[in-house]
Formats: sequence, C-alpha cells, structure tokens
Amino acid sequence: MKTLKRLICPGAWGAFTVALGVALAACGDAPEDTPARAQPTTPLAAAATLTVQEVPSPQATATSIPAATPIPVSPPTTAPATPSGTPTNPDAERLAAKGMEILTKFTEEYSPRESGSDGELAAAEFIKGYMEELGFDAKLQQLEVEHLPWDEEFVSLVGDDMPNLRAVPLARTGYGDVGGPLVSVGKAFEDDIPDGGLKGVVALIQRGEITFEEKVNRVADAGAAAAIIYNNERGIFRGALQSDGPIPAASLSLEQGEQALELLEAEPELEARVKIQTVLLDSQNVIAELNDQAAECGVVVLGAHYDSVADTQAAGDNGTGVASLLVMAEELANAHYDEERPLPYAVRFIFFGVEEIGLYGSRHYVDELSEEERQSIIAMLNFDAMGKGEASVEGSAELTEMAAELAAENHIALKNMPSAEGFGSDHASFMNADIPALFFFGDDFSIINSPDDVLEEVEPSIMGAHMVVGLGLLQEFECKPRS
Repeated sequence: MKTLKRLICPGAWGAFTVALGVALAACGDAPEDTPARAQPTTPLAAAATLTVQEVPSPQATATSIPAATPIPVSPPTTAPATPSGTPTNPDAERLAAKGMEILTKFTEEYSPRESGSDGELAAAEFIKGYMEELGFDAKLQQLEVEHLPWDEEFVSLVGDDMPNLRAVPLARTGYGDVGGPLVSVGKAFEDDIPDGGLKGVVALIQRGEITFEEKVNRVADAGAAAAIIYNNERGIFRGALQSDGPIPAASLSLEQGEQALELLEAEPELEARVKIQTVLLDSQNVIAELNDQAAECGVVVLGAHYDSVADTQAAGDNGTGVASLLVMAEELANAHYDEERPLPYAVRFIFFGVEEIGLYGSRHYVDELSEEERQSIIAMLNFDAMGKGEASVEGSAELTEMAAELAAENHIALKNMPSAEGFGSDHASFMNADIPALFFFGDDFSIINSPDDVLEEVEPSIMGAHMVVGLGLLQEFECKPRS
C-alpha cells in the first residue's frame, strides 16, 4: 500500500508528499501557483499515491443471480460462537488457515519484492506458475516505468565535512545532474539577478512573494544550471511548478537554507550539486483467467499488488493480498469445474507490479483497455495491506453497502470506512476510469513499508473475513453483456 499526506495548500490539486513527519505544501506565497498536474512521488521511507474521489457509475448495478450456483459460505444459523458469545464463520477460519500457509511460503521465499527488481520478477513468475497449476491461463503483461528514486541525495554541497541536505524535488522539475558555484539570489526578483547573469551556477532562492514558477524561470533565463528554494518558515515543503521546469529544482527547509547561507558567507567559492534524474524500471502484471468463462457477460476483476518496498518481508503489505487471491482462485476453480460454470461472467485475477512507487501496474492495465473492455468490467475488488487492525472496506457506495450486508449475514465484523486519509491502492486506477471498485484492507497501517511488516504480525482473521465477503460478492453481480 502507498502512503502520503494530503496537501493543505488552498487550491492545490492532487495529494503527493514526503513522509517522516515532513510538512509539505504545493504552493508558494502566491495563491495562483498551483500545479496543473502533480507527479507521483515516493516518500523518503515509504511511497506516495493517487488520491481519488468516488465516481459513481450507472453501470454498477448489482442484483442476485438466480441461475448462479453459489460458492459455499456458512449460513448464519450454523455459525458457532466464541467463548464470549460472538458468532464466528467457519469458512472465514478455513480460508484464513489456507491463506497463512501460502503467505508463509510466499514471504519466506519471495521477500523483499522491491518494485522493478529481480525479486519482483521472481515473485511474478511464482504467481503465474501457481495460477497455471490451478487451471488458469496466466500471462505476464510487461510495462516500463520512468521513476524518480527517492533514496537519492538530490542536493549536496561539495567539499569535506559538509552537512547532508534533505531536499525534495519540485513537482514538474527539470531533470539533470549538474553542479556549479552556489549563489544566493534572495527571492529571485528581477533586481536580485546579477548584471552578469547566473551562467552555470546553482541559484539559492528564498521562498515567498512570487511563484515558484517565476523564481525558477527567472534564474534559468539568467543561465543558472539548477535552483534550490529554501522555506520561509520552519520545516521543508513540496513545491510545484505550473509547467515543466527548464532546470532541476528542489526545496530545502528554512533551517538548512540558512545553514547553506552561513557556509556560503564563510566560503564564497562553495559549490553545490543538484541531481534529479529518473530511472527506467521493467515490471509486469500477472493476469490470470479460466479459459471457458462466460466472457460475453462481462468481467469482475480481483486484484492485489505483489511488489514491496526495500528491506521488508512485506507480509501484510501485500503478501496478504497475494495469498488471498491465490486462495480465492482455488475456490473459484473448484466451483467452476464442479458446478459447471457457477457465474455468468468472467472473473479475472490481476496481480499488479510497481504499486508501491505510484500505482503504475494498475494504471498501465487500465490505460491499455479498449473502451469496450473498460465498459465490460462490472467491478474491481482490491485486496491490500490486510495484516493488522480490523477488517475494513472503502470504495464505491453500492459495493460498500453490498459488502456490509454480506458481512452481517455471515457473522463477519467489517468496518465501512471513508476514504482513508493518506492511503491508497490499485482500486484508485479503476475508479479513476469510472469502474466501480471496492478496497479490502486492515485499518492498522502502523507497520506497512517497514522492516516490522513480518509474518508474526499478521492477523489471519482479516484475510478470512475479506475472502468470505469477496467470494460472496461474486454471487451478487448481474450479467453485463458487451455492447
């Protein structure tokens, strides 16, 4: 799962930030300096995401299907009780146990699975092989991602014993690896630019009064190789240009900007380096489907990302989603062959790559759909970060209502949450394309994207609850013939 904090700057579009308690903003003192588009970013210790609003779809109708043979779930009247008297669901317990078996193997043999890495590819090949053994036709959908790594030192001072500078690239920055003399130019007003220009220098600029766009363009026009804007109040910020920047541009905190000024006063020949460069990453989605489903009646997508950040077992985020999809695929395959096509539409399993650095896998999948294919998708059910907390859902209103009713009927405790502030996942890519979607997750995000996300921390009951509800939902959709 990706993490971020919402921008608080008035009028700012999007929600991209840096973690570690860093306060960010996407505008300068001028309110008109709001970004026309925002770039997906990865926090210094986690990852960023898209923030979406629910887009209701008139095609997201949901009715029971009398002709469908249900995937077995325990009726409420047969549910046993815990010592406290709370009913439980035997199927949730059974599915959770199966999920933990797969999760254990997956995390022990395929962790970490860093986005775009060989480890991610190995995990994809394992998933593909597993689905094929269940009788699914599975393939790898290749994609290439242009990504800005956030483990780089974007701004540095040249010389011995220089402090480390924690800089943040501006949204829509230019790219490059440049260096030159560090020159302070105040707030980059016209009068602040030296008569001789700024050819080849790194301009150190104070935030305030005029837009970031004007500051960066002015020093670039004067010949500067890069721009560093330091804050006019405590802490760092995330700035955004209105158009693609002509030179690399990054922000610093007020404290580090003042420190750079002091060093420059003591050493007028001080030089700085600004390195903001993207890398190309190869990744893949795993797409699996039974080959004799009723595709003319539309498709329901079950999705989960399988990549991780570095240095983590990623058991909860998102080994739990992978394990749950594999278990549900087995349940559906058995029902499909035993009951002769229990559902009147296709169920497609998609395991997404490169989610942690920008939802790239799911966005690529959705972008590659034809209009007919997009319209044929009845719903998308997304399973992510189900390791800790309480079983929870959010998403399209009709789907959340259906999930709540199914949970109650099956003695499943399920929280219906508003959009989780600061968190997002692959369902966002589908909702942005007007496809109804539902996000299954655990509401305790305290260990995701960290070395503490290990098997021992996973609460299997969350997976079990979500699988019962997810499989139950598959009985509730109507046929959606292709036009």
